[in-house]
Amino acid sequence: AVTALFFRLAGISINTMTLGGLAVAIGALVDDAIVDVENVFRRLRQNRASEAPRTPLSVIFRASSEVRKPILIGTLVVAAVYLPLFALSGMEGRLFTPIGIAYIVSILASLLVSLTVTPVLCSWLLPRARATAEPTDGWLVRNIKTGAEWAIGLSLRHPLRIAALIVALDVVGLAVLWTRGSEFLPAFNEGSAQINLVLPPGTSLETSDAFGRRLERIAMDVDGVLTGGRRTGRAEGDEHAEGVNFTELIVSFDPGSERTREEILGEIRARIAEEFPGVATSVEQPLGHMLSHLLSGVFAQVAVKISGPDLPVLRKAAAEVEAALRPIPGVADLIVEPQVLVEQIEVKPRRTDLARLGVDVHHVAETVELAMEGGEVSRLVVGQFSYPIVLRLQEKDRGNLHLLRGLLLVSAGGQRHALSDVADVRVGRTPNNVNRENVTRRIVVQHNVAGRSLGEVVADVERALDPVRRGLPPGYAVHVSGQFEAQQEAARVVTVLSLVSLAAMFLLVFLHFRSANLAVQTLVNIPMAFVGAVAFIVVTGQTVSIATLVGLVSLGGIAARNKILLLDHYLHLMREEGEPFGPAMILRAGKERIVPVLMTALTSGIALVPLVLAPDQPGRELLYPVASVIVGGLVSTTLLDVLLTPGLFYVFGRRAAERAVAETDPEAEDARRLASSFEKENQA
Repeated sequence: AVTALFFRLAGISINTMTLGGLAVAIGALVDDAIVDVENVFRRLRQNRASEAPRTPLSVIFRASSEVRKPILIGTLVVAAVYLPLFALSGMEGRLFTPIGIAYIVSILASLLVSLTVTPVLCSWLLPRARATAEPTDGWLVRNIKTGAEWAIGLSLRHPLRIAALIVALDVVGLAVLWTRGSEFLPAFNEGSAQINLVLPPGTSLETSDAFGRRLERIAMDVDGVLTGGRRTGRAEGDEHAEGVNFTELIVSFDPGSERTREEILGEIRARIAEEFPGVATSVEQPLGHMLSHLLSGVFAQVAVKISGPDLPVLRKAAAEVEAALRPIPGVADLIVEPQVLVEQIEVKPRRTDLARLGVDVHHVAETVELAMEGGEVSRLVVGQFSYPIVLRLQEKDRGNLHLLRGLLLVSAGGQRHALSDVADVRVGRTPNNVNRENVTRRIVVQHNVAGRSLGEVVADVERALDPVRRGLPPGYAVHVSGQFEAQQEAARVVTVLSLVSLAAMFLLVFLHFRSANLAVQTLVNIPMAFVGAVAFIVVTGQTVSIATLVGLVSLGGIAARNKILLLDHYLHLMREEGEPFGPAMILRAGKERIVPVLMTALTSGIALVPLVLAPDQPGRELLYPVASVIVGGLVSTTLLDVLLTPGLFYVFGRRAAERAVAETDPEAEDARRLASSFEKENQA
């Protein structure tokens, strides 16, 4: 409710990404309340069994105060992890920033509720609850604590061996992640595909239409294609103007078909290649098609841009690039930017003759333009409509060189001269189009990716282009552009931001424990979570995308929260209950904390199950990698926490723990005084 109010006040819309942030956070929203209620419940049960029970209100106050500060620090750590995501720019920033906003606002609202409403509800509902009067735990909790006791004992006996095993697993996980293959964003399930057919420039509309009809027939015969709509050419005023040689067919898939998107696209590609050999074609989803154009200016996932001054050299290099890329596995829809030599009439003025006869070159240009392109000389008004009257040569005369050479020009002195007297008029050959980028001419060889990850294919493309680069003369360059560029840049930013997140987490935990040793031990949970995240990625067959990296960053804060609660409980037992540092204290703390740790992990994981079980559903493609990484990390960090944390704390934490216990805690003293006053008031 607080998050909805904040969205309303901030003018944030409810969309797929904001709802995704709430979906990722919804399990974590009850974590703070779980920790508080469980601690109150356990303390009330202990108080009932005590020979000198205190008043329930003072017990609840002490129990809530006991976990108040670790709850606060844990929630701030989780929120701090998401803050650097706001530094993401470009498309990835627009996509993932709403997730961070929704998550942070909702998690801070849950913290506020857990510190205010939850203790009040505990005071109303728990003191007279029958469960607090039962002397022993239930069957499930007893078995969980028995298993935790065995795992903690194993950790205390072999701490360094277990730590070495987890380090080895992390190294393997890094190697797997590095070689897993990467992409910018997961493929969207749009339920449609865009098929492009590019004929040679100069192809007539009738011929393009005939090819388009054949393309429609082929696509509609594919099992799983439901409907289709074709467009041949685009008007000059269109933001993506294309000639009539360019045909695009949008087909929609049958939702009831049992075939996957990849199977349908694969069959479409195979049939088109068989029907139109040697014709440039591409098959891609419409949104992915526009995404590629937005990132690289080319309607393909990968664009090899060859730049330089001389067009013949560029065309020759483009042919070499095409030949080098065609054998690479995963390269699909390989197209060389169509650039052919077309005939045109060239008028080249002779400056000496112009000066001798007194004819202005501007006059020559105006005359030729009027004859060939035409010019408006007047307008015809019919009722409320006005039509331009355009003067130019007839179509049959515009290609007649003899007639064009005889066009009359008037000199400054009033004499008339033929165009051939001052200019050469001939038929020449010129490229149909010349594209430029960064103030230089360029030609593009583009392709999509199918059957392999984008990162793997681009790596092979770069290796294949090395001989082409070495063979180019000075002044020419080959540059690979496309979605992978955005992926590399975003990955670099996320990596840097993750280091910032780690620094922020360390600072918050250090301020809480006032110990660098304990802060480092808290962050050890992150590598444990990393193991499960990588395992889940491998099991589900995912590639590494920006969504995966965002999930890994999010997982860091979630993994550190339970570690803060456990370490804080170690110190509480030593400070408040006089437990000496040793295996008995560590075992007791682990058994008392295992239930809230499992509950928080389960609630967070269960809330993400709908996202994890629907990886290909429209609208969830970006959320599935985030959710699956968090679920996998929660499993490993929960299981490995009881195997590693006790042993590490026992081996490396004695001095830090004893130093922290020896320091006076003003907040703990205030809590004890306030609890005593509560107890006196209730007794009175």
